Amino acid sequence: MTDGSRAPHAVEAAHLDVALGHRARPVLHDVDVVVPAGTSLLVVGPSGSGKSTLVRALVGVVPHTLPGVVRGHLRVAGTDPRETTPAALAAHVGLVQQRPGDQLCLARVDDELRFALENRGTDPATVDARSTAALESAGAAHLRDGPTHALSGGEAQRVALAAALVADPGLVVLDEPTALLDPAAAHDVGTLVAGLARPTTPVGGSDQRDPAGRARSVVLVEHRLDELGTLPAATLALDRGGRVLAHGPTERVLREHAGALAALGCRLPLAVRLEHAGAPAPLGDPATDVWLVDLARGTPARRAGPAHGPVLLRARGLGVLRGAPGRRRRGARPVVRDVDLDVRAGELLAVVGPNGGGKSTLLRGLAGLERTTGVVTTDAGSVALVLQDPEHQLLARTVREEVAWSARRARRPDVEARTARALERFGLAHVADESPYRLSGGEQRRLSLAAATVLDPPVLLADEPTSGLDRTQAAAVARALRDRADAGGAVVVVTHDLALAAAVADRLAVVVDGRLAAVAPPPHVLADDALRARAGLRLPPLLAWWSRVGRARGVDPGALVRALDAATDAATVPAAFAGSPP
Repeated sequence: MTDGSRAPHAVEAAHLDVALGHRARPVLHDVDVVVPAGTSLLVVGPSGSGKSTLVRALVGVVPHTLPGVVRGHLRVAGTDPRETTPAALAAHVGLVQQRPGDQLCLARVDDELRFALENRGTDPATVDARSTAALESAGAAHLRDGPTHALSGGEAQRVALAAALVADPGLVVLDEPTALLDPAAAHDVGTLVAGLARPTTPVGGSDQRDPAGRARSVVLVEHRLDELGTLPAATLALDRGGRVLAHGPTERVLREHAGALAALGCRLPLAVRLEHAGAPAPLGDPATDVWLVDLARGTPARRAGPAHGPVLLRARGLGVLRGAPGRRRRGARPVVRDVDLDVRAGELLAVVGPNGGGKSTLLRGLAGLERTTGVVTTDAGSVALVLQDPEHQLLARTVREEVAWSARRARRPDVEARTARALERFGLAHVADESPYRLSGGEQRRLSLAAATVLDPPVLLADEPTSGLDRTQAAAVARALRDRADAGGAVVVVTHDLALAAAVADRLAVVVDGRLAAVAPPPHVLADDALRARAGLRLPPLLAWWSRVGRARGVDPGALVRALDAATDAATVPAAFAGSPP
């Protein structure tokens, strides 16, 4: 497909099949896609549809590092990834993985970027300047001298992005780069990604050519389309069976296939969701304002304020230090400080705030996994914790055994029934006999939740439980968390998804710079412009409409989110073409 007169396509695939594992489980089927040099491609699809597998095939991880079989025609930057090594391909391709910690290998952030340049024989005189520029572009300049082991998930994601960009690769492949970022940071990264593609010829009348005449292309896997802002020009949509549902210009694919994408559980930009759900006009039109107000008023608001049950988890003067529990080091300064918090039976508390502010550290402190000062008490007995990286808590050889593990240790007589219910609740029944380590990132996240909730724990702490999930699976997780609270549990959830928090939480705890900046019902926090700015709580488009219009008309933000979700579901007819069952 190259004629010698121009650069080869960044990606060229025809009849591409990919199977994973030693048993060669089919994941992608008959995929045809072309990414011309200097352009960008968005890849969407439900959790488990093969998006990350496509990324791994493009960069040669499958079959060179992970076992698997790749069939069909495949060229990346003019090279067949099967016929070269991932290290050789890395000279032309930059990769940001779904779990950023998987690709950070050195002790310091600046060394991580230096390593990427030194491996390519970069002029030593330019290393510092290029490292600084890459960190600044990813919003991570303040992390330059820090240790990589102390980075939060969102900070690690920024550093991994900088490390992928520092060598100026011809193709940048990003697997959910905003998954662990706060809303403001996600928008910043979306803006950065939108500007990464670099054609060799002028576009739109402005000269965007690289002086050296090199094109740069982008392949982006992402769920959070509203947070990105500007989307790539082309989109590849995969169905549940790993087949191509649609491929073409982004606006056309999203609008013409909105029903099928919604049936698959994909997240759609708000403008497309409104059109699909039956809004009379685009957002901002008075008729649509009235439509949204009426829609929300037909959905009851959650109770305003904390539950009235007994306190199951209490913190007084809590400080949390980095490191394992045990004796404090002299002079160590807590990352989280002076936290007074009560979580009651029947309550779901959502913890929100900027990356690096201490949310995950607070959660681990409440669970007893970090060194603490002050007092944490629980009158509930056991406390279940779901970590931000689900792979860190996998134990068993199969998904079924993983879910059943704690129930078996507790010698419950109904292990099989509980396990089956948990597998069904989190959409994992179809992979029950698979290895947990062969699941997609979204499937592993649902597995960690299934394993944590199989015994109906009285206190449940969950760190980013919907990160990397499609809309359907995120909604299922949200329902499961809400059900646990409604059944009398105390649930604490760290999340960057403000729409989810508004829809299911009784209160929001805002953590900024290691302190509780506020603990209040969602409408109070979301209406506080100064607090939101301080905490990096950039409102998604639907809640931004609520702030401008709906709040003054008495609309509850949680009711608004739930109402539009219900309208989207009602307008979506489950389609036979949506692929195999979830």
